[in-house]
Amino acid sequence: MLSYLWPMALVVTANILYNISSKSLPKDCSPFVALIVTYITAAFLSFVGFFVFETQKNIVTAFQKVNWTGIALGVSMVGLEIGFIFLYRSGWKISMASLVANILLAIALIVVGMVCYRERISLQQAIGIIVSIVGVIILMTAHD
Repeated sequence: MLSYLWPMALVVTANILYNISSKSLPKDCSPFVALIVTYITAAFLSFVGFFVFETQKNIVTAFQKVNWTGIALGVSMVGLEIGFIFLYRSGWKISMASLVANILLAIALIVVGMVCYRERISLQQAIGIIVSIVGVIILMTAHD
């Protein structure tokens, strides 16, 4: 059970730190320079992680196994980072930005799952999707 739950705890904890960091980036700091520091830090931690956790220590062999997905992940990460920084700079609240983005993401991934991976949704899931869409509409129209 722990092997099933610890990755979710890591994702949630890292996401909290990620959103607090994105929201706290000083307005006069270039988001691109911040990302340079971010990715240098990430590269260092990934390098150390490779040698600590991988049983096969040949990094050259490991690099040879990377395909287009490594580049796609890099592109998507920059899009996520810049997107959240600009979301917060445009005035989104930390309590709403991630919530709305993740609901919209979940809905989009349902479509991707159905179209690209032939996944099916149940009636109960379809109702959940409708409730989620209504929730986003309520969140987007509610003003303090």
